[in-house]
Order: sequence, then structure tokens, then C-alpha cells
Amino acid sequence: MRQRKEYRIKQSGHRYGVPFFDLMVNGLKHRLVATTREAAEPEAKARYKVITAARAAAPSPYRRIVPSPSSLQTAFTAYLASDTFKLYKRLTQTQRRSQINQVLNTKVQSGQRTFGESALSDWLHGPEAPDVVRYIMGTRGTKAAQANHLRKAIDQFFIWLLGEEPQAAEARLMFNVGKNATNPCLHVGKAKPKRGADGRMRRGYTPFTAEQVDDWLHASKDDHEQNRVVRLLLMTGARLSDLILLNRLMIKQTDVGRILTYTCTKGRGSAFRQADSIAVIPIVPELDALISEMPADRLVFIHSAHDRPYSCTEGLGNRIREWRRDCGLPEGLSAHSMRKASTHWWLRNHRDLLANNFSLKTIFGWVTDKELERYTADFDRAQEARGMLIKLAVRHKAGHG
Repeated sequence: MRQRKEYRIKQSGHRYGVPFFDLMVNGLKHRLVATTREAAEPEAKARYKVITAARAAAPSPYRRIVPSPSSLQTAFTAYLASDTFKLYKRLTQTQRRSQINQVLNTKVQSGQRTFGESALSDWLHGPEAPDVVRYIMGTRGTKAAQANHLRKAIDQFFIWLLGEEPQAAEARLMFNVGKNATNPCLHVGKAKPKRGADGRMRRGYTPFTAEQVDDWLHASKDDHEQNRVVRLLLMTGARLSDLILLNRLMIKQTDVGRILTYTCTKGRGSAFRQADSIAVIPIVPELDALISEMPADRLVFIHSAHDRPYSCTEGLGNRIREWRRDCGLPEGLSAHSMRKASTHWWLRNHRDLLANNFSLKTIFGWVTDKELERYTADFDRAQEARGMLIKLAVRHKAGHG
């Protein structure tokens, strides 16, 4: 009987025409030196032995929790088996399990035990429970996003436990949850980003400035594929997961012109959203010219170096990173950083088309004003005032006409 290998070799892409390979062990990548699959096989076998030996010698970061019937660990196990948890997408379930595991294996201040061994009643009735949540969030240090993920995992569990679902009611009876039980996350605020070296609060991705976008477009003027990708990012503001899918079938003809419309990949099909997010982009002259430049036999707008559509976002993301570095643009900028630049591009160049906030939300597929505020917060106010004056001049001209 053939023995099953505990690893696999994956060709992850090409760099300057030369293929490179990764050793995949338990979902983690380990870059190989070999440039052919034949040479990669013995190297991968040797590397796998080194990796497994190192893991066997290293102490486990988590010690096994022996849960009591009324511990937080046991309650979390009931939550993971609930229908509510199964509504999450597979990736969300994996991420949430990882976050819950971090919470359960966080050691209490004394270091004698973990929070997974603590009594559920202490979380529901203890006056110090909110401070325990803050303590767990504080173990993430300066990483505010990770701290908020842990808070959300705890919060969603207690929302379920104290909710109206039959499975939650069964769990409350099992764990003897009293009627005065409260969610310990109720009065715990989100972790705030730390200040950078300049004293300013840093939020999210580092955005491209208008000058950096112009430099990139100028540097890529002789590379038509790269130039088209940069311009498409700038004009659509699409995430990479949407950008690799944009195609001619998404162009619709209306009685007043053409639009490019697509359903946003993020959150699509989620049981926790009332409807999918749909982006509808008016095809302005710049976007029309860009689409006209695409090879006529292409259905999907963006192709890889092999002249095929991308099958995953990683391939295009890696290629954009290489282009950005070749152009001499600073580290910290990514394809996602172009989303804010795209918002600013629409405000600078087509302010007269944006009747209200809903216009921008339509173009980018945003659902809430929170997303709108995040992407427009640092737009140049002088540019905004200039756009208003242009609109005012058009009104005066129309009035005198």
C-alpha cells in the first residue's frame, strides 16, 4: 500500500521567467531553492525532515486543557457545534476557531491556569469580567486589529449564549445560567490604533498619494499590461478578489449610457447580511478609453503573464507588488491601498457626477456610511471646495443660458 506523504510541493509562480516552488506542510509555505520539480523533490524531502524534527523538539505553545462541565472551554465547545456558528463561511469558521483557541489558552495573571479552565459563571456574573476581556485584548500588544478580533469572538459567543435560539436555551440550562447573566463585552470598547512616529493615529492600509499614482503610471507607460492594471485599480477601486473577475459581460447598456456592474466578492452569500453588495460604475470617458484598449478577444480584462485570467488573488497581488517595487515606490503600499486613491480620483475628476454620498457608495459597493467616511476622511478639503465652485459655475451658466 502506497504511503501517504505528509507534505506537497507547489509551484507558486514565476520570477523573471524562472519558476519557484514551495514546500507545503500543514498549510504553511516554505520556499525552496530548486527551480525544477525534479530538483525540488529531494530538497523538499530533506526540508520536511528538518521541519518535523524542529517541531517535535519545540515545546507546545498550548498545554492541553482538561475542561470541567461548567468551564468556559465546555461552553465554547457547545457554541462551535451550534447552527449559528455553522452559518459562517468556512474561512470565517477557521479564523473564529483560532481566535477562540487563543482566548482559551491565554494564561491568567497568576500563570497557574488558563482562561479556558475558568468557570463560565465568573464571566457571566463576575464584576471583573469586563476587565478580563480587556486583559485578553491587551495580550495582542500594539496590534489593535488582532485585539478587536479576540473581543468579537468573545462577544459573538455570549450574544449566542444569551440569545433566543433553542440551542442557546439548552446550553443555558446545561450550564445553569441565571437570569441576571450579562455579556462581559457589553461595556468593553474596541482597541484603538496606536500612534505612529509622527504622533498621528494610523488606520488601515497606507494609501497612495496622487503623486505616487502619477509616478507609477509614468513609469509603466511602456508596459501596457501593467499600466492598464494600475488604471483599472484607480478607476474602479475594486478589491483584488473582484478585479480578477471584471469582464465584458459586466458592462450593461442603459438608456443614457453604459455601466460596469458586479457583485462584490467580500460578504457574498453571507447569512449575516441582508443582501449582497453590488457596485455600479458609470463608464466615464477615461474608463471607456481603457476598456477600448483591451485586446478585443479578451473576455476577462486582466490576464497573467501566461495570457490567461488569474485563478486567485495571490498571483495578481504578487505581480502588483513586483511592479510597485520596480517603480521605486515605498514599501507598505499595496493593491488595496489604491482603493482610497480611487475614491479621491472620482472626487477630483468627476465631482459633478457625485450628487450625494450614495453616489460614491454605488460606485464602490459600500453599504454603510462608515466605509464612506473611512475612505474620504483625508481627502484634500481645498480640492473639495474647488469641486463645489465648479458645480456652482455650471449652475450659474445654466441659469443665464
